[in-house]
Amino acid sequence: MRSSPPQEGGCPSGPPSSASRSLSVLLIGDPTDPHMAAVLDRLPRHGTVTVDAASLPNTLRDLNPQHSTLLDRTGEPVHMSAQHPARGWIRRLAPAGWDTGAVLGGHAAARLAARTALLAALLRDDRLTWLCPVDALFAAENKIVQYRAARTTGLRTPKTAISASPAVLADALGEPFVVKPLGPGNFTGDDGHERVVPAQAVTAADLAGTDLLDAPFLAQECLTARTHLRIVTVAGRAWAAELDADGLPLDWRQSTSAHHAFRPTSRWRDTEQAALDLADRLGTGFTCQDWVVDEAGPAFLDLNPGGQWLFLPDSMTAQIADCLAGWLKGA
Repeated sequence: MRSSPPQEGGCPSGPPSSASRSLSVLLIGDPTDPHMAAVLDRLPRHGTVTVDAASLPNTLRDLNPQHSTLLDRTGEPVHMSAQHPARGWIRRLAPAGWDTGAVLGGHAAARLAARTALLAALLRDDRLTWLCPVDALFAAENKIVQYRAARTTGLRTPKTAISASPAVLADALGEPFVVKPLGPGNFTGDDGHERVVPAQAVTAADLAGTDLLDAPFLAQECLTARTHLRIVTVAGRAWAAELDADGLPLDWRQSTSAHHAFRPTSRWRDTEQAALDLADRLGTGFTCQDWVVDEAGPAFLDLNPGGQWLFLPDSMTAQIADCLAGWLKGA
């Protein structure tokens, strides 16, 4: 079934029921994160809890097999149990750099691992309803898992491979082919500055002597983009924005101006539905998806189950934040 076009104001809402009035809200992330803040601005402070691995010691009052008690944004205790339902959204498990300097196997690493285990126990409480459960989120962050799901769903994707041999990749994908990180696409360098690893087009000769499995990279056939699409899905709703690829680098994120050049579009309703089908297949109630349109039509590139949308036009960002907040409130 095709999704209905997004309506002004986001997801449908109405007078809260008695159940939704008592529904607690749990957001996992740093409240100073702009994406968190956009949703928090639409939620009541009373009954809304924000917590992550860094703030857990200051937010959790107690946790046992029957219930959890955390402090809401007013400092009041919120009890979460089968009798006191809650809905949650996971933005980030920990702020960037929270574990910087922790040596693997050392005391600091053991302390942070214990804290993460406690957070995981909270996240895996099946009495809480998550927009995107943590295990589905972890699975969906893996690009190979994404492509398996896309293939099962019948979506068009670029030919994809991982190999230690540049020659094997060239034979499978043609030249040039695209390489992109299989793991994180950014890291902090030894100088303390943030580094971003963009997707780039290469040949087998460019990779001669490179250990492609030291930090494994994903290789794909190179599609010539006419249009880039960013599609955001929230609980069965989808919003699409398009970006003219003319004059842009292969990875549009390398162009500063491109981040502010996306336009809302209603031209890709079938692609929006395909994005919703993929999100449903992966069990992710929230996704930010990247698609490319070439001469053969739309093709799925990748998705992020905790991705960014605030760079999109204001008319879209407001609806997305409204929809997120509305789902969390049970509207």
